[in-house]
Amino acid sequence: MQNIFEGGHFTDAAREAKFKPHTILQLLIFVAVFYISQIVMVVPLFAAFFIFGLMGQMPDDSTQIAIQLLITVFPAAISIIYCRFIERRSIASMGLVKRNCIRDYAIGLGIGAAEFVLCVLICYAAGAVSYIGTDLNNYGVFVVICIGWILQGAEEEIVCRGFLMGTMASRLPLWAAVLINSLFFSVMHIFNDGFNPVVLVNLTLFGIFMSVMAIRFDSIIPCCAAHSIWNLVQGNIFGLPVSGIMTGPSVFRFQLAENMDLWTGGVFGIEGAISESIIILSLTCALLFIPKRKKKTENAQ
Repeated sequence: MQNIFEGGHFTDAAREAKFKPHTILQLLIFVAVFYISQIVMVVPLFAAFFIFGLMGQMPDDSTQIAIQLLITVFPAAISIIYCRFIERRSIASMGLVKRNCIRDYAIGLGIGAAEFVLCVLICYAAGAVSYIGTDLNNYGVFVVICIGWILQGAEEEIVCRGFLMGTMASRLPLWAAVLINSLFFSVMHIFNDGFNPVVLVNLTLFGIFMSVMAIRFDSIIPCCAAHSIWNLVQGNIFGLPVSGIMTGPSVFRFQLAENMDLWTGGVFGIEGAISESIIILSLTCALLFIPKRKKKTENAQ
């Protein structure tokens, strides 16, 4: 197996950051920036509810989900601003690179969609999910939610893989930065309905998978795509809960079987199921065994 942690990576540029305090302080600053960004999100959220109030109505659950997804653009923007102007490191050091971005995004979409479909097939074979119909009754909200997932998936990757992994890798070995950002990604969901030890493990594994993908492609672009399409397919194609949250109109509607939490993830959804553990571990191993692409040298003919 090739050691993909060896050689050059986009995180190497983070070592040249102008502001690079002790690792523990770096982590504390990251947590502070993260929670400040969560507070900032409240402003547009209240503004949206205020506008709806002026119109004499309150948004339904699906509209609220759409709004909450759209405003995730703020944590992503704040993370980029912090890294660029406080740490004073390049955007490329966050894995946001233009090189092959369209191709890599398309590959990420394929990986993320296939990943979730395989999880559903395992659950279906175990009798843990069943098809019950469709409720795609609000096309406008559906489209906005799809756009929201694009933003939300990218936001979590920018925050965890672009910001935190890069910041940690500026002083620690890359493998340690992978573990730290993956664990934090999992803990981010601790207040979601149905969070339990299995969910903690699975989300950490998902974070490791996304980190390995970022290292493998030397970019977080495919990770943004895979993360977004995973959530979209899960919540609004198959109609299953996304991290314990039902997310509005769906092309199809599947139902998780009761008393089969090992296979279904319970109220948290398939992200807390053994099927995801199997698929995530398999895909991570596949990425580890695929030879890393060799970069073209400037003198290449």
